[in-house]
Amino acid sequence: MSKVKPYIIAVVIVIAGIVIGRLLGSGNSQQQERAVPKKNDQVPVTRVTNSAVSRTIVMNGKVEAVKKIEIFAEVSGVFVDGTKPFREGRRFSKGEVLLRIDDGVYRNTVLSEKSALLNQMTLLMPDLLIDFPEHAGPWKRYVDNFSIQRSLRPLPPAANDRLRNYVAARNIYGKYFAVRSMEEMLGKYTITAPFDGVVTVSEANPGILVRNGQKIGEFAATTAFELGLSVAVRDAGFIRQGDRVLLSFDDFDDDIEATVARVNEAIDPNTQTVAVYVLLNDSRLKDGMYVSASLSVQVDDALIIPRELLDRESRLFVLRDSVFTLLPVEVVSFDGNTAIVRGIPDGSSLLSEPVEGVYDGMVISESSLSVQKQSAVD
Repeated sequence: MSKVKPYIIAVVIVIAGIVIGRLLGSGNSQQQERAVPKKNDQVPVTRVTNSAVSRTIVMNGKVEAVKKIEIFAEVSGVFVDGTKPFREGRRFSKGEVLLRIDDGVYRNTVLSEKSALLNQMTLLMPDLLIDFPEHAGPWKRYVDNFSIQRSLRPLPPAANDRLRNYVAARNIYGKYFAVRSMEEMLGKYTITAPFDGVVTVSEANPGILVRNGQKIGEFAATTAFELGLSVAVRDAGFIRQGDRVLLSFDDFDDDIEATVARVNEAIDPNTQTVAVYVLLNDSRLKDGMYVSASLSVQVDDALIIPRELLDRESRLFVLRDSVFTLLPVEVVSFDGNTAIVRGIPDGSSLLSEPVEGVYDGMVISESSLSVQKQSAVD
C-alpha cells in the first residue's frame, strides 16, 4: 500500500494541473472576448483628406521702449540738476540738459591749456611771417579770431609739407589736439537728452559726489515701443516677419493690432523658447507693461483629431487591408481636447473614436466598419 501512494499523489497532481490550466485558459478567453469588439459592434473610421488648418498661437511678453538708455557718469564731480530736476516721470525734449556735474575745476584747467596754445601760436607768427610770408595770412586770421571761451576751430590747412613740418616742430599740432581732447572731456560734465522722452529711473540727488562709472539713471522715449514675446520652439516655425498679431491688455477695453518685426533664430537657454518681437506705437502703453498676444497661423497638409486618439508615442490607429496598425504622426500642437497632426496619407481610414479592445495588428471585417464623414473628426 505504501508503494502505491506516490503514484496516487502524482496522478492527483497531474489532474489538478489540467483542471487549473483549463480554468485559466477559460478565463483568458473570456477576457479576450470582452476585450475584442463584438461582431455586432460597429468600429467608426473616417477617410482622411489633409488640408490647410488654422490655429491660434497664444504668447505673452513685456513692453519695452525702443529708445531706452542707461545714463552713467564718465567723469567725477558734484551732481547738479539741469534745466529741470532729474526725477522719475520728468519729461525732457531732445537737446535739453538732463543733468550736470560741476565742472568748475576742470573748466579752469581747459582754459589754462587753451591760453597756453594761444601763447605758442602767437610766438609762431613772427617766424611764420618771415619764413612763409605767402602762407601766413590764414594763420594770422586764426590767431586774431582765437577765443579762449569758445571751442577750438580747426587749424588752417598746411599748404605744403614744408609748412606742415615747420608748424609741427613748434608743437602746435600736439598742443592743439591735447586741448581738443580736453574740450571733449569737458562736454561729458553736461548730459543732454538724445531724444524726446521721460526719466524712468533716477539714482542721484543734487549735491552728491558722482564717481566715474556710476549709474545716474535711465531715460526712455514714450512714442515707440517693442514687445518681446516668448513662443515655444515648435510654434516658432509658423511665425513670419509681417504677420499680424492681436494684443490684449488687462487695463484696456479694446485690443491692439500689430505686426511681427522680427523672429530670433536663437533659443533662450533658460526658458527654451524663441523670442518674437512686435513694434508698437500707442500713447497708452507704458514701459514694462505685460501683454497677451494671439496669432492665427495656417498649417498646411494637416488634420484636426480628438486628442484622445493619440497614444503616448503620438501614434494613431489606421486601417490598412482590414488590419489596424499604429501609425506615428507629427503632432503640430494641442488645443484643449483636440490636436493638429500631420503625416497621415490622404485616403487613409483613420479610427475616429476610441474603441475598447482595438490593438496593433487586429484584423477586422468590412461589415464591422462604420465609415463616417471627416467632419466628425474635425
